Amino acid sequence: MTVPANIWAYLWGTLTVVPFLGFPIVYLILYGWKRDKRLAGRWAINITNLLVIRSAVSAYGLIWPEALSFWWWVVGFFLVTIVLLGWIQVKWKGKLSLRKVGFSAWRLSFLMFGIVYIVLFTTGIIKTMGVV
Repeated sequence: MTVPANIWAYLWGTLTVVPFLGFPIVYLILYGWKRDKRLAGRWAINITNLLVIRSAVSAYGLIWPEALSFWWWVVGFFLVTIVLLGWIQVKWKGKLSLRKVGFSAWRLSFLMFGIVYIVLFTTGIIKTMGVV
């Protein structure tokens, strides 16, 4: 492989194992480019959320390779969260704003999949140590 391909593979692998490292990387790159802290923070959180979801999917696949794909759990989480948040919003405000519901579901997914990733990472370490 070429040098850029090796660097990309190493960075991608590192961000899969430690997805929260993506936040400072994206933040510093965007802040250096645009000089807007708010924009850099929003993009860093969104990219880190994608990295956390991807890392949780990878960890789940390594721990239980024959189980149902974790992507179905991700889709199910988003569907259930959007439905529940939409129902709550209609009950409280009397109208539905899919943009606000989607934004809230996306932010909740960061918390949810962050916790799931930590649990799966710990489970993977314990399971690996049990084999050794």
